[in-house]
Amino acid sequence: MSDKLPLNTVLAAIDQKRYDFYDGLTPEHQKQLAPFLLNRYVSLVKGNAELQAYYLMAGNQRVNCTYFELAKHPKLVWQLLCTVSPGMGTQFHQWVGHKKKDKNNSSKRRKEVERLHPQAKSDELDMLADMYTDKDLKAISKLYGDV
Repeated sequence: MSDKLPLNTVLAAIDQKRYDFYDGLTPEHQKQLAPFLLNRYVSLVKGNAELQAYYLMAGNQRVNCTYFELAKHPKLVWQLLCTVSPGMGTQFHQWVGHKKKDKNNSSKRRKEVERLHPQAKSDELDMLADMYTDKDLKAISKLYGDV
């Protein structure tokens, strides 16, 4: 399919700070851009730790923190994505998918966290269940005198 916009071309345009790239696209190609996904790609690069940290922090500060307010303005989001690049040439942007949860272990951990923090809200319990290790939960239970 020749009318598909290659991802590597789009990411290279961002790295090269080509602010006018969006204007040069056909309406069909503009529709193919998914700013939310591009933001995820742009924030993750292979390279030294400083460069990785820079891209992640710049992506969060310049695009991610205001994304939903600006989502109706794709050209502006494009321009903000271009500001993330430090202008050091084309980088390799990798995709990191969402972490898959271990349902058996996480549900047990979630129940234990709920028992230890009965006043916590559901989203807080989920977060704590993801943060705590089994060793952490044993130590907390010991502090409560449960073990």
